[in-house]
Amino acid sequence: MTKFQIPAVLFTAIIAASAVLYSTSSDAQAPMSLTVTVLDANGEPLPQAIVSVANSAPENAIVNNAVMDQVDKLFSPFVLNVPQGSSVSFPNSDNIRHQVYSFSPTKPFELPLYSNQQAPELRFDKPGIVVLGCNIHDHMKAYIYVSPHDFSLQTNADGQVELPGEVSQIHVWYPGLTDTITDELVVEVANAQTNLTVNLPVLPQAQNPPPPSALQQRFNRRKNNN
Repeated sequence: MTKFQIPAVLFTAIIAASAVLYSTSSDAQAPMSLTVTVLDANGEPLPQAIVSVANSAPENAIVNNAVMDQVDKLFSPFVLNVPQGSSVSFPNSDNIRHQVYSFSPTKPFELPLYSNQQAPELRFDKPGIVVLGCNIHDHMKAYIYVSPHDFSLQTNADGQVELPGEVSQIHVWYPGLTDTITDELVVEVANAQTNLTVNLPVLPQAQNPPPPSALQQRFNRRKNNN
């Protein structure tokens, strides 16, 4: 199976965690949950990081049908989180053609050049990280995280996820965490802990389209003046 962790000791100095004791009554105990906040190297919230709970049998995860779109010459989303065994469709919402490919061992493929009237679909049976590119537009790059875990969530704009139930350990992944694309940070969770902050030694990544050509700029000016 694809290696999906790095020794937690490497990051001991950059993990800060705060434990909050939950209240109980004589009749019932409040349900536990863990709020995880992921921060980047500058201490800012990090959206689109993957936070996972590793249990015993990833085959129990519920598969789904996901979408990796192409909008304004960009993949959307930048990071797609899917359980192992899920199918992903690749619609083209642009009015130009794209040719999507991946050389990743998890799922090497190449979709022939296609227009916005088609949406090829592929099944992702193996866990791992699939790095996507477009043969026509070099700046287009995205990731499909095919989870090896029972439960994986993606951080929101505030860099947070909420994990239900008692959690003893989490795995955190983001592009560029190490030189090995599949490496994850493994973090232990204290008993009864309800808030955890994880600092990753990364900066936010994004697709950076090149500036429009002189011809495109003239076209845009004319369009805006009409």
